[in-house]
Amino acid sequence: MGCSDGSRPPKILVIGHGRHGKDTAGALIAEATGQRWVSSSEFCAQKAVFPLVSDIYPDWRACFEDRGNHRDLWFHAIAAYNCRPGPTLTEQILAEHGLYIGMRGRAEFEATRHLFDVVVWVDASERLPAEAGSSMELTAEDADLVLDNNRDLAHLRRQVADLFG
Repeated sequence: MGCSDGSRPPKILVIGHGRHGKDTAGALIAEATGQRWVSSSEFCAQKAVFPLVSDIYPDWRACFEDRGNHRDLWFHAIAAYNCRPGPTLTEQILAEHGLYIGMRGRAEFEATRHLFDVVVWVDASERLPAEAGSSMELTAEDADLVLDNNRDLAHLRRQVADLFG
């Protein structure tokens, strides 16, 4: 799957609930398309979240490792980061990567949807619950494609190869 004019590789957004396999799917898509990717959580830990909580954590990696315990904080820190002057989080990620993995906010999605050629939802809802009280504002309906991540890695790999190989 490529850009409609074929002049550049597609810009791809991978979304889904926490722990449903977005990073795994993103890595497989990156491999299939030959593109670089980054987990937005790792990128945000360095740029948006750690600067706000640097008195609590020794470094951005520790902040990143604890992200599951503070999803609301992360959500609001990223929203605030996108309100500051300068390039948005999405623009910064896409400047060096073909894939953005893990967007959660509706405002960010609406403001940057035009930058992506395809949006992929990763679904593991048959084996994992959706996030309760989640800051996840996006749904499968926001995506162009849905990857079924309810089986094994080989199944996910075949889907990615069929769509992006």
